[in-house]
Amino acid sequence: MKVVQTFNWFQYVLILLFSLSLLYGSDLSSKIESTECPKNYTCLTTFISPGSILYARELDLSVIWNDRPSAFDQVTVLADGSGKIFEVEVAENVFYYRVLWKGKEILVSRFDLDLSKSLRTLDIQKISLLKEPTPNGKILANLPKNLVFDVIENTHPLPKKLGYVKVKYEDQVGWVKRSSLSDDEFDIRFYQVSLETLVKPYTFLAREDNFKTELAIVGKDFIVTSCKIGELACNVTSRMGESSFGMPEEAVYFDLNLSDGKQYVCEMRRVDFVSELQRVILEEITEEELDPFINCALKEEETEPTEPEESNETD
Repeated sequence: MKVVQTFNWFQYVLILLFSLSLLYGSDLSSKIESTECPKNYTCLTTFISPGSILYARELDLSVIWNDRPSAFDQVTVLADGSGKIFEVEVAENVFYYRVLWKGKEILVSRFDLDLSKSLRTLDIQKISLLKEPTPNGKILANLPKNLVFDVIENTHPLPKKLGYVKVKYEDQVGWVKRSSLSDDEFDIRFYQVSLETLVKPYTFLAREDNFKTELAIVGKDFIVTSCKIGELACNVTSRMGESSFGMPEEAVYFDLNLSDGKQYVCEMRRVDFVSELQRVILEEITEEELDPFINCALKEEETEPTEPEESNETD
């Protein structure tokens, strides 16, 4: 009888724990995985960002071709006692961070890490700066909306919008719920607004130096009113898509056809437009000076003609 009672009690405890995990799962799982920090170091936990283009390097600076971090992998960034991150110069004026990944020390560009990002507080009723990354953490301060923060470390990959982000506010360092923060550093009036809606009221003059490309673009429907590559005029069609480099995001592609038969494709990402609109808000430029970054290239079909293969027949 005692055995049955013990078994039933054990079942009850398991069911209770399982129910609690379902109820509080997102908060309990937000805790940073424990990582043994080397002696005399400070360790910051963060993650590999998606859209990375720079390879992680071993400490001998050779590229890891077969085994390197992937998007959303957790890494531990090494810093000194004051929190200053250790860097190694891998090329002239190019510095990589020292990080621990899967038990070994490698070098990673800061641009591949979440902690290179900045986020803003959203327009919600209450945003708290917490002493610990838990729902019951002591409140250090209440934060205003539209305040930009640099990511110090985080409990989950930023694109997953889970857990907490460590930030500095005035003279205090604490944690903010990721769900209270935007996805980038730009003004929250741009947050979750489609690219087509954002650019509709504006006109843009985009210039690209490599091919001496110049496009005058009306935001509404991305109509190109003027197109030149060097001294040649071009015909243009536009199409929506996803960015081909950097963080995955909305992009618009412009297919350029020249009178000499050459074809080019130019890409402009959401961030390229929003960066310029942010400059208008900061009064660095006027609406008449919008000049977003544009990336152009010859179309892949544009290749040099090849000579016909010689016959292998013998006389």
